[in-house]
Amino acid sequence: ERLAKVDFVIEVRDARVPLSSAAAHLEQLLRDTGRADRKLIAVNKADLVTPEHGKAIASRLGSRARLISTRSGVGVLDLLEDALRAITGRSPRLAPLPRAAASASDSGASSHGSGRAARLSGGSPPRFSGGGGALPLILMVVGAPNTGKSSLINAL
Repeated sequence: ERLAKVDFVIEVRDARVPLSSAAAHLEQLLRDTGRADRKLIAVNKADLVTPEHGKAIASRLGSRARLISTRSGVGVLDLLEDALRAITGRSPRLAPLPRAAASASDSGASSHGSGRAARLSGGSPPRFSGGGGALPLILMVVGAPNTGKSSLINAL
């Protein structure tokens, strides 16, 4: 039920065990809700594997996989930019807020807040423009225990 309201999903996996740390049944749930094309795989803890292992992971998981390290921050902003590009291409309702509204919402934001999203998207933070005003983009972060979901959310 909640998945039907989500705009984009980031599945977090552990680079040391990228196949066994996959979220069970996620692919089927995404297909059932028509969101199979709205997912990226964040392969976290890439700093703990060899470059050769990282290449093998990327090859095995395909173009939706992104190697990241929430500990060092490597790849995290690229992951967010890729997610924003992917959802923008699939949702005609995604539109930036007017500059004045964006400035008001960014004032006092920390370097980890909406100001960072604004810089990444080249303007204001992504929002849905609709009949009732602007609504935030809904991003779901899922994954097995200890894969780094909270670390990714904090890094974003």
